Amino acid sequence: GTIARQDEMATRSEREPYDVPYDFESCAQLMNICEKENLTISDIVWKNECALRPESEVSAYIEKINRIMQNSVERGIKAKGILPGGLNLERRAPKLYKRLEEKFINNDYDPLEMIDWINLWGFAVAEENASGGQIVTAPTMGSAGIIPAVMRYYEKFSHVKSPYKVEEGVKVFLLTASAICSLYRTNASISGAEVGCQGEVGVACSMAAAGLVAAMGGSNKQIENAAEIAMEHNLGLTCDPLNGLVQVPCIERNAMGAIKAVNSARLALRGTGQHIVPLD
Repeated sequence: GTIARQDEMATRSEREPYDVPYDFESCAQLMNICEKENLTISDIVWKNECALRPESEVSAYIEKINRIMQNSVERGIKAKGILPGGLNLERRAPKLYKRLEEKFINNDYDPLEMIDWINLWGFAVAEENASGGQIVTAPTMGSAGIIPAVMRYYEKFSHVKSPYKVEEGVKVFLLTASAICSLYRTNASISGAEVGCQGEVGVACSMAAAGLVAAMGGSNKQIENAAEIAMEHNLGLTCDPLNGLVQVPCIERNAMGAIKAVNSARLALRGTGQHIVPLD
């Protein structure tokens, strides 16, 4: 995922350390800082970002990320047709959306219907990516549907039990997710081409699970627990898309990853945050 010149390709591009108040390279370090300073993970990221640029810029950029994510969901829900690339793969999001709308109109209750909505939102963004639409690479293009799908789940279904108003919850979600991503980016990889599906879908799932727990008011330990659960069950997948296109099985994995993130968050929120396997 790194942009580099040909002469830089043989070595990992290094950057100068940022001048921030709370520098961390592992989850253990992050947890220690949070405990010592009595701060949440989102607090740590917010303070670090605001040390590099004005608060107004940080807030505006978070709002921009959310806006682009929401727009990609809306476009993907409505767009029809065949995805480019030669596989003749038809967009599935519009038909799924139509069925869900019909079930709503007919009052056809299904206790697990929210999973269908999460599937829809994951498909919608992933199909936008596969057709060259505007998305947020969080963490990559091939996994871009997971975080928007789980954030929509928070906004539409679970925010009523959150200690935050929706806008603040989204902010906490994204700040927390970015901290989890930085751990993978620093210590492993977020590139599907480099380390397979766990490097992008797994990371996105882990980020989304952590973000959801944070937005629901979970503890730092619960956040780590959710991130670990979400990654753990993505290990072992290999990246081998047909014809080199991010469509099959990649689009379906966005829906699967979004649901895994929600389930990871639910498991963590029903525990105390104590767990055997550390995120590191």
